[in-house]
Amino acid sequence: MLDTARWSVLAPLLQATTAGRDLLDDTIRRLGPDAVVAAVLAEIGEIEHDVRLDLAFAGSVTSCLATASDHVVCLDLADAVRTLYGTEQHWPSLAVRTPAAELGEGGMGAWFHRRKGYPEAVDAVLSALRPHREDLGTLAVRFGSDKWGDLHWYTQHYERHFARLRTKPVKVLEIGIGGYDDPASGGASLRMWQRYFQRGLVHGLDVVAKTVAGPRIMTVRGDQSDAGFLDLLGSRLGPFDVVIDDGSHRNDHVQTSFHALFPHVRAGGLYVVEDLQTAYWPSWGGAADGGPGTSIGMLKSFVDGLNLAEVEDPRVDGGYVQRNISGISFHHNIAFVEKGLNAEEGGPEFLRTLG
Repeated sequence: MLDTARWSVLAPLLQATTAGRDLLDDTIRRLGPDAVVAAVLAEIGEIEHDVRLDLAFAGSVTSCLATASDHVVCLDLADAVRTLYGTEQHWPSLAVRTPAAELGEGGMGAWFHRRKGYPEAVDAVLSALRPHREDLGTLAVRFGSDKWGDLHWYTQHYERHFARLRTKPVKVLEIGIGGYDDPASGGASLRMWQRYFQRGLVHGLDVVAKTVAGPRIMTVRGDQSDAGFLDLLGSRLGPFDVVIDDGSHRNDHVQTSFHALFPHVRAGGLYVVEDLQTAYWPSWGGAADGGPGTSIGMLKSFVDGLNLAEVEDPRVDGGYVQRNISGISFHHNIAFVEKGLNAEEGGPEFLRTLG
């Protein structure tokens, strides 16, 4: 059902990036330098300048990019990986070789002029390996995600809740890839998350088979109203640090997806439900009062569940979901459910009768 070959390389590599150098070297050796070089090249993409990149590991060198160029940037493979996916901002193994210095025609002035492009070419390679951290609103605009602008203004809320996860090797699942029935359309948010989560693996689920490409993007075809499929998906690809429901927005689908996937969210993770306006639209399975049976009604019940030690209400059954929600945050048309143990004691019984 799922092609996880790339993930078998990326997952351990992302985990080892911020560990000690010995562990990273061992991981590269186990995965194979060729596979790691391929991951690096997929991440940085094409470089406009005519420059060769030599990546060295354990005495061997792999040449890539413009391999015929005399303009060469040399780096240790582990250093390149640490900077690409980690927090390193320096290049302890950097060496640059430029074409043989020949005076040629035009004298010294012409010679210096010909060399002006060399720093720009080197910077192009190093900049690709050292991604800039742009805010989520900027990334949404760049990749065309509707999470910021026009209908929705969600990225400010995502920034608040996701900031602590940004540099972690997270697993993200987003329901709804976009582009409707066109297999080649959509994926703007997946590309945005891939750039935002520098070490993240990004999964996209859609009822239509999609061809969205990205070095850390995997797309899966499936129906979010099929609880059995979602449970299998969570078992195969989870646990997830983040699940985002930006799918059909039908109230029954939203509730089915939540109950099937929430058990596959890691403790400390987040489950996000977007576009909650449909909870008030009867044509989408909602109700004008956002009452029981709607997606917002489900979320409202979780608020009581947070206080289950105090609440005497048959709707608050103290089951798995309510015992594993540690917080809920509501914003306009979007809610963030935090996964965590909800086991605090209630107040003393005698206090209930005082007042």
